[in-house]
Parts: sequence; C-alpha cells; structure tokens
Amino acid sequence: MRQYAKSLLIFFVISSQMFSCSGPALQKSITSERDVILYKGGLQNHPDIGSYEEIASELSLNTKVVDGDFINKTEEFFDINGLRKFKVLIIPGGDPQYWFENKPPFVGTPSKGLTPDRINCQGVKNILDFIKSGGSVIALCHCGTGIFSSRISWSGPPRDKEPDKWNIKRHYPGHFNQYCGLFAFAGVIDGPQESNKPYPRGLFLPLKMNSENEIVREAKLPPVIYIMVTGAGSIIPDEGQSLDVLAWFPNGTAAIGIVPFGLGRIILSGPHPNWTGQRAEKLREGMICGDYARWCGFTWKMIRDNWKIIQSNPDPDGPEPDWALAKAMLSYAYKKASK
Repeated sequence: MRQYAKSLLIFFVISSQMFSCSGPALQKSITSERDVILYKGGLQNHPDIGSYEEIASELSLNTKVVDGDFINKTEEFFDINGLRKFKVLIIPGGDPQYWFENKPPFVGTPSKGLTPDRINCQGVKNILDFIKSGGSVIALCHCGTGIFSSRISWSGPPRDKEPDKWNIKRHYPGHFNQYCGLFAFAGVIDGPQESNKPYPRGLFLPLKMNSENEIVREAKLPPVIYIMVTGAGSIIPDEGQSLDVLAWFPNGTAAIGIVPFGLGRIILSGPHPNWTGQRAEKLREGMICGDYARWCGFTWKMIRDNWKIIQSNPDPDGPEPDWALAKAMLSYAYKKASK
C-alpha cells in the first residue's frame, strides 16, 4: 500500500511538471492575440510591410498581414468581451484613394501592381475604436498620416497630368474624414517637402531629433539623422491638438510625432526610417525609373532630371540610426498598448 501511494505521488509530481511546462504553452497557442497587424494597402509586397515584419521579428513580436476585409470586421479587433485582440496596427504609404469602398470620382486605373481595396466606414470606426481602447498605430508617409488627419494639403502630381500644374496646392479632407466624417488628428498634413518636389522624388533629408522624446532616447540617436523622405507632409496641428514631436524637417515643421487618441496613440511618420540600405536605393530607383513615375505624369525629361538628383543624394550616416528609430517606434507602440 505504501509502495502504491509512493508510486501515485511520483506520477502526480511528474504529471504536474508536464502540465506546468506544456499546459500554458498549449493554452497560449489557442488564445494568444497577435502582436502586430500590418495593413498591406493594396500591395501584396509593400516595402513598409516587409521592413516592419523584419523589425517585429527582431523584437520577437508576431505579425499578420491583412486587407480591407479584415479591417471591416469588428470581431477581428475585439473579442466578445470587448478586449483588443492585438497591440499594434501599422498603416503603410501607398495610394489611399484606392483603399476605400467609396472612391473619389477622379480615381482611375491604379498603377501597376496595385489592387484596389474596400475599407468601409465600419472599418474606419474599428480602427479608431481600437486606438481609443488603448491600441497603438504607426502610420507612414503622407498616405498613412493623411488618413487620420482632418485635412490634407498637397501639390502634385496633377490629376490632369499637365506638367505646368505640378505646383498647384490642393486642399481636401483627410481620407477618414472625407469618406466617413471621422478623424483622429485635428490638423493638416502639408506636403511634399519643397526639396522633394515634384513627387515622387525620394531623398535622404537631415531630420533634427527631439532629445526629450521617449522614443528618441530609447534609440540613443544623435541630434540629427538622415532619413528617407518621399511624399512626406509636414504635420501641423490645429490649436489645442496635442502632438509629441520626435523629429523636425529642415524647415522646422514636425516630421514625426505622437498623437494621443482616447487611451491609445498614433505615431505619425511622414519619413520612412524603415527604408534603409539597399532597400531604400531600390525603392527610390523604382519610383523614378519604373512605371510609377510615368503613372504620376512624369515626362522622360523629368525622370532623367530627378534621377540625377537622387544619384547625388546618398545616405550620409548609413542605415543604423534609421533602423534604430524604426525599431524604437514599434517597441514603444507595443509597450504602450500592453499596459
């Protein structure tokens, strides 16, 4: 009897140890939420998405790439108890006029490789409710930043493709505001930068870092770093709109900043710190020398002239500080959404 009891005790201890090791891991695989959701913005292999997948992997965060159908489903954002299913949403650059179910009348055939999406107003509400509940968003380029703003100012490319109209400034609502009457940032995204006209011209610009910002401190950045800028607009808040600036453009306007919204936050990043090294060079060569520039209305002379400018603009400080900033942005977004 004593031997039986001893055997039973040993079995119980071994079983307990087995369940203590495998039980929680099994449960995690069933109920774990995604760390980072990446909206592909109509391009299956968008460079913002691919680079941030790499950054997430370096931070040991899991990811999922989604389209508008995912964005439109509330159950993808929240469980039956209203709890968030993931921490961070990343919105890339691109052509957001093709992202939404209701498209403006001037939208024609998309550029090569772009698949029009169909985000509707429920999807817009899901994104904003996700942020209000404490989620984080990283929004990139003039496209990602512009969808959250109340207004956008933009010069070029001309919708009628007439070269003499490239510098006409156009004003219109931010994309969430235009289609659904909603926005998260009261202010204007004003672009592109003077040095980057006509768009698409990708240049490494010297951005002044805000040494008092938490993300800048975490990345241990120098006072100025050179970051890839394409169509990035200046982030100009209305009076009373909070904006925690990370970096300023050479003209003194905000280039990257954090916008509080409800319990969450949006990192608006006009520049692409996640475009570094060979990736950056291939991307800006493709933007100017490929189909995209012609689709935007560039003449062959404009393509040749802009290519000369790009070739004379290397990255003076290399990829390391840019990547460190992009990585710190995601780390910050994840940690804040985890609280």
